[in-house]
Amino acid sequence: LFCAPNIPLTPLSRLHPQYSEMAPELKRKREEEEAVNAATSFPKNKIKVLLLEGVSAKGIQLLKGEGFQVEALKTALTEDELVEKVKDLHILGIRSKTQVTR
Repeated sequence: LFCAPNIPLTPLSRLHPQYSEMAPELKRKREEEEAVNAATSFPKNKIKVLLLEGVSAKGIQLLKGEGFQVEALKTALTEDELVEKVKDLHILGIRSKTQVTR
């Protein structure tokens, strides 16, 4: 995934329960970082995500569940189509067929 800078993602402990048992000092540091990010984050419901080439339904669900605006396509786009789509995009999720050149 390509992500615009300074956009925090979901805490790992919510996506992967095994991270909820991390070392206390690491957990405290992570919580402090999340608190700072939450106070300054761009609203998730305004973040536009484009997923290409049949990204898994679970991945799409996770992003939508977090409040992101998600558009998912089963195929790759031509270079011209991709250039047009990314003009107002924040996150681009691709697989191996799509090549990002600029």
